[in-house]
Amino acid sequence: MNESMTEPPTRRLRQVYRRIARNSVLLASGTAAASLFTMLAVAIAARALSPRDFGVLVLLQSAVLMVGSLASLSTQQPVIKLGSDAYAAKDRNRLGEVVSMGLIVDTVAALAAFVVAALAITLSRSAIGLAEHDVGSAWLLAISLLFSGYPTSNGIFRLYDRFGMLSLIQTLSAAGLLCAYAVLYAVGAALPAYVAAWASYLALSSILQIWFSLVLLRRDQVRLRFRKGLFATEDGRTLLHYSWSTWGMSTAATLRTNGDSLLVGALVSVEAAGIYNVARQIAGLVRKFNTVYSSSVFPEIARLGAVGDIAAARRVNRHMLAIGLAGTAAAVLASALFGHLIVRLLFGARFEPAYLPFVILTGAAMVQLVSLTPSMCVQVFRGPRLLFVFYAVASVAFGVAAIPLTAKWSISGMAIAQLVFSVALTVMCHLAVTRALSPPVSSPASSAETPPS
Repeated sequence: MNESMTEPPTRRLRQVYRRIARNSVLLASGTAAASLFTMLAVAIAARALSPRDFGVLVLLQSAVLMVGSLASLSTQQPVIKLGSDAYAAKDRNRLGEVVSMGLIVDTVAALAAFVVAALAITLSRSAIGLAEHDVGSAWLLAISLLFSGYPTSNGIFRLYDRFGMLSLIQTLSAAGLLCAYAVLYAVGAALPAYVAAWASYLALSSILQIWFSLVLLRRDQVRLRFRKGLFATEDGRTLLHYSWSTWGMSTAATLRTNGDSLLVGALVSVEAAGIYNVARQIAGLVRKFNTVYSSSVFPEIARLGAVGDIAAARRVNRHMLAIGLAGTAAAVLASALFGHLIVRLLFGARFEPAYLPFVILTGAAMVQLVSLTPSMCVQVFRGPRLLFVFYAVASVAFGVAAIPLTAKWSISGMAIAQLVFSVALTVMCHLAVTRALSPPVSSPASSAETPPS
């Protein structure tokens, strides 16, 4: 860190941008391929199934993703935070304990997700339009929750700088789903077969990530250490505290990004939920890039915060804001011009009502991309609690807008509610980071410390 502070500011910024570009390309290649394969699989299902069956498939997928995300405690972040110190010190025992605690938390979260899904199937399946013959399919997805998730494995890949391996596993898993859906389409399979393929995709992709992450640990001679009193240690308390704080923000995001289809199904119809999901699937390619972007940029913002280089952070935030606004305008214009063609080619003419929600959701995703850099600056320079407050306020704004807008304008109204969230979050983060990164007021003491030119 001391060496980085002695480097010229321009050189430091160039290094920051090079690392951001390199890591973004590496992550984006696998993420984009996996997203494309998944979207094509959904397109096959949309053509193969009736409007109602496709709507049921969408509702089940949204429900299982929402339950799994709600139960997840985002252990990859504390595993990276604590594991980096242990890895740098070559303390393999400590690293094994950190990973072991992450896996324990992940296992408990998976069990909790299954219990919640089982209760939902038993008590409230009629609320989202599931018929009696859909219950078996719902149970398949509930069982898959026992094997999916486990974000600790994601943290291990990042800790060992094996982003390429992680991207390859995600890509091959999505390609497997696409092949399975193509076979089901060819043989004229019914809805339960598509649900079973999706459940297998969720479980197997997670199992592969866990397996290969443990292989990385074994190659580094790191052994899992399950012992009594792990969570009573300082690392254990830090991991739990970090997990709960990140869970709050991920919960707000999960309720919004996976609950919208369920709300459309409840307020409009199952068929409308299927059409809305088509718009969300296409716009999801942009949201995937948001994930890639945050994964690449956050370490750089954290480094600048660690060395106290506020001036560089201010420049990075300003540059990324300009790039993000330009990208937003370009993405919205492109979706408006070519959205009809994309929807018709991928999903067919009966899904044309997804065009306008697709344009709006693209705008919402791009506005949220604009919010990412200031939100990361808020987290580093002002603390995660303030960012959690911003997420909570923006989520409340989404919830207040979603029901009346959907009731009035159907799926387009739900898309507008997503835009409300993104705009509210962006404005709050921008105002906070402007204050946090304001140039310090010069004082006689600071002037005296400045060496003469």
